[in-house]
Amino acid sequence: MALVLTMTAISTASAETVEADKSCFDVALIATSPRYRWQPVESEPDEIIIRSSVSIRFAVKQVIVGAIKSSDIEVRTSLHTRFNPAIKQFLLFLKLENGGKYSLQEMNYQLVYDRRGKLVWPIASPLDTSYLEDGFTPSNYETLMRPIHYRAKDAWWLVTPPDGDPPSADEYSWGQLDNNGVIMASRGISAVDLVAAAAGKRCGANVAR
Repeated sequence: MALVLTMTAISTASAETVEADKSCFDVALIATSPRYRWQPVESEPDEIIIRSSVSIRFAVKQVIVGAIKSSDIEVRTSLHTRFNPAIKQFLLFLKLENGGKYSLQEMNYQLVYDRRGKLVWPIASPLDTSYLEDGFTPSNYETLMRPIHYRAKDAWWLVTPPDGDPPSADEYSWGQLDNNGVIMASRGISAVDLVAAAAGKRCGANVAR
């Protein structure tokens, strides 16, 4: 699942809400090791809190496009709970805003390392159209897919829980299902190619240098 978060400010010191006037990016990077700082929430005794405000600090692992001076970034947003601890890498598309802050335009956390040490997005079946709506994943994404080899269990979202039902055949039409309920995708897109394919979403004059 590709997670889209807008209206979220990012900076190396503090993160305040800023409005992104259009969906484009100046910086694309790989981040890891999220650390959470939950904000106090005022609520009534019988009120159920669906999402809470939280600041998340990520370590910057690799900058693919643009420049980030700090080794980490902090994001303020709202979440229902923490990210799945199985997620190890996050691909973040950031837009430079006024005052040196960044807004988060798009996030992909379905990334694993292949046997060559490259980050790839294994795709085991045709993507739902919702993945293509924002333009960061191109409609012709299949042309970017290449044969990949990786440890199947690293792709946590393709692993059937012990108490889960077996996946239907259409969930792995571009892959295989082993006897342990683990789907192995035969093809995928590298993180670098995914960023390159989103070149049309660059912000032009606002590109970070």
